[in-house]
Parts: sequence; C-alpha cells; structure tokens
Amino acid sequence: MQRVAEVCIPNTVLDSLSYEADESVEKGAVVWVTLRGKKKMGLVLDIHSNAPKYALKPATSHESGYVFSQRYLETLKWCANYYMCSTGEALTAFWPADMEKYLCN
Repeated sequence: MQRVAEVCIPNTVLDSLSYEADESVEKGAVVWVTLRGKKKMGLVLDIHSNAPKYALKPATSHESGYVFSQRYLETLKWCANYYMCSTGEALTAFWPADMEKYLCN
C-alpha cells in the first residue's frame, strides 16, 4: 500500500501537496520535496494511504531527522485559520528564512 504525505511548503500560497512517503517519513517530519524542478524543504502535515490516480514524486526525510510535535502542527493550522491564510503562508511566518542552518547544527 502506498503511503502519501501531505506536505506544506513555506513561501507558497498552498495548504499542502501530496508526495509519496517511504517508511522513514512521519507526521511532523521535515522533508525534502521537488516543486517546479527545485528542491524545497517542507513539513509533513499528515500521512494517509488514499493514493491518487497519478504518479507522486517522493518526499525524503531531512538529514537531521527532525520531527515537530503534534502541538506545533495544531498551532500552525490554528494560525492559518485565525489569520485566514494558507498553511504555506503561516509556515513562512513560523520558520526562519535559513531553516536549514538550524537543523544541521
């Protein structure tokens, strides 16, 4: 059965995009995905098995293996709802512009 990760990508007006997830990807994980031919960092909002009829690109776990808590995800979704913005826009406010630097240390 194919695992599907709903990934939120900062600096976008999207709520989430579907990517294929391997066993190492879990809810709250920081992952690498491809969007418009560029490698982007994203946050896994949910994992499910309702695979679409089209092929999905893979989501790979970030080298740090960092996973945000359920409370962080709830706060992110609350913020997007309260300020009537997309989850991607809310995540832009939550993450520093140089997030990669903080995860590798």
